[in-house]
Amino acid sequence: MTNATGRELFHKQNLDLVLQQIFNNKIISRIDISRTLNLNKSTVSALYNELDEKGILKEVGSGESTSAGGRKPVLVKINEHYGYTINFDLGFRHLHVMGNYINGEVFYYQRIELGSRDIHKILEMIDQQIKISKQSDKTKHGLLGIGFSIHGIVQDNQIVNSPFIDMDGVDLADRYSKKYHVPVILENEANLSGIYERDFNDGKDKDNIIAISIHKGIGAGIILNKQLYRGFNGEAGEIGRSLMFTENFMDNKNDKVEDFCSEDAIIDQVEAQTKHEHLTREDLVQMNQAGDQIVQKELVHFTYAISRVIYNVAISFAPEELYLNSPLIEAIPSLFDEVVANTSKLGMKIPIRLIVHSGYATLLGCCSVVTHRVLDMDDYNLEFAIQE
Repeated sequence: MTNATGRELFHKQNLDLVLQQIFNNKIISRIDISRTLNLNKSTVSALYNELDEKGILKEVGSGESTSAGGRKPVLVKINEHYGYTINFDLGFRHLHVMGNYINGEVFYYQRIELGSRDIHKILEMIDQQIKISKQSDKTKHGLLGIGFSIHGIVQDNQIVNSPFIDMDGVDLADRYSKKYHVPVILENEANLSGIYERDFNDGKDKDNIIAISIHKGIGAGIILNKQLYRGFNGEAGEIGRSLMFTENFMDNKNDKVEDFCSEDAIIDQVEAQTKHEHLTREDLVQMNQAGDQIVQKELVHFTYAISRVIYNVAISFAPEELYLNSPLIEAIPSLFDEVVANTSKLGMKIPIRLIVHSGYATLLGCCSVVTHRVLDMDDYNLEFAIQE
């Protein structure tokens, strides 16, 4: 609200607070909003009516009357069919797509094989997915925003570094905001894992948490005082690029953490020893289940190394809780047990949790960021229902 008067800003703040109460409580009455915010009933009613006129609210019945009797309060929630967002994860091998109603509810999910990592072919897939969503849309306002989870560094809604996909000069925010006239948000995938835990999951009740994302690379989403910490140029959390001390640490080799304990590092080691080519995460899981000793040995090395990375991150930031977003660990649960045991031996006291359905975490985090922007509530805490 540029150039807004003090009165207008005060009104906007109260309007946002009322909307926040409805969003976070799922179902609530005007009288409960009035009590919680310490606003008089007439003010809350006026603000409620303003939101209701926009179609963002939905009445869902009546609550219990007070002991003194009187009219039963009307219960209200966010109207999920107000509109929707669509969110994309630009992975190394797959394009993940999720459609979410304005309350965060998932109504659509697709995982599409990329085949080629040519950005222009990927854009065609994205356009097709948006077209499909618009054709089947039955919401009041349709597409409200678009989000992109990026496996790289993002700053000021621009991709600074994309190590796995050559963007060829494509500006996703500019292209899609002009094409669909909605907000378009780009964010790093590890950051989005942290946002997911903060807004959807166990991290709701905590101020300081970290989500470590272990995929082709390794990154950390850092939430400090409930806010995402990006650091200078958006490079905070790039822990995969941290340097490792090896046996010959004086030989001037710049060995990075992700050279030892990313999924790619494990695959490279297994391929070198087995002469297999083009192995995938799924191949590792199957080979481990079959008792392949080379794979099992490399997984032991992986848990040993990643436990030390986790320990270093934990003592650097002292979060209340630490979360792992790792499809490999999720597929082989015994690896998580090993990580917990190893970090405990190192003296780490901070609880570690494994993000389940890790493929959804970044998309739901993306949904949260876009929804905040659509509602013009970037600075407000919004709590989404946990998705089953």
